[in-house]
Amino acid sequence: MEKKIAYIIVCWNNKNLLAECLESIKAQTYKNQIIYLIDNDSHDGSADFVEKNYPEVELVRAHANHGFAKGNNILINKALEDKSVAYFALVNTDAVLASDWAQKLVAVAESNPKAAALQGLTLDYFNHRIIDSEHIYIAPNLQSTQYGYGELVDKVNLSTRLVMGVNAAATIYTRRFVDAQPEQNLFDESFFMYLEDVDVSLRAFNMGWSNYFVADATAYHMGSVSSKKQSSDFSLYWTSRNQAALVMKNIPTRVLLRCASKFIKFELHFIKHLRINYGKKTVRTYMKGRFVGFFRGFLYVNKRRKIASRSKVVSDYFYNVMNRKGILG
Repeated sequence: MEKKIAYIIVCWNNKNLLAECLESIKAQTYKNQIIYLIDNDSHDGSADFVEKNYPEVELVRAHANHGFAKGNNILINKALEDKSVAYFALVNTDAVLASDWAQKLVAVAESNPKAAALQGLTLDYFNHRIIDSEHIYIAPNLQSTQYGYGELVDKVNLSTRLVMGVNAAATIYTRRFVDAQPEQNLFDESFFMYLEDVDVSLRAFNMGWSNYFVADATAYHMGSVSSKKQSSDFSLYWTSRNQAALVMKNIPTRVLLRCASKFIKFELHFIKHLRINYGKKTVRTYMKGRFVGFFRGFLYVNKRRKIASRSKVVSDYFYNVMNRKGILG
């Protein structure tokens, strides 16, 4: 008998995207499912649209914008109350799933007891020949990177493999992994949004769990639709801030020291790029994010200790995987 999947969707002013996203979930060949959706205080009628047209969806109306991390945690914790739920499928409102997406991912998860998270081939929604993401990893310059981004799908060799991390735009987490978390919640709510999926991926990697790229499971992603409704510097600030936090929380000290020169070189080059192409205001936004992220380092001292105490990965191996672009095997 199929084990139940709980679909987890966080919505903020994306009423125009909901029907296509939800219909692709309902059309899955893997039928044992329940859909949870939290509306983060939208003002475009998103919640009313779901309530009217999709009464089967477990709808949570938030009275504030909780962001991606807390929004997902609220729904995951609600779904955990159902003991029959074995998988949590996180799907962005701007993502659409191929009909066999869940079937393919669950098949790999079922055959690997230490599976934490699984992602399929995520293609650009607007041009299916272009890759949006195969997996995510931390590069030797300490930057979070989407493997395969922008490449032509017919020009690359695709195969199911172990990877450092997965992109939560369309991914499945196993209940086994969620139940094994050192904290109460899967996502670190201090991130609010951006890179919280990288944080979870690194936690899984450090703890000795397995993340997978499943080549024949396909999703289509528009990319950052919600953040584009904010100011132009919104995503830059949050990624800059959270990247600093991500590094302080998850990267072994010896790896940080080995990567320091590449990180500094990247920072100087990127700041110059921002100044030339976008102006001083954008540079200030980026630097503010970095400063706030590092200043908030005290928030992650205890979390870093917990992760280090559970880590099954030695520094040399961590560094080698970074240099292999997050591909373990």
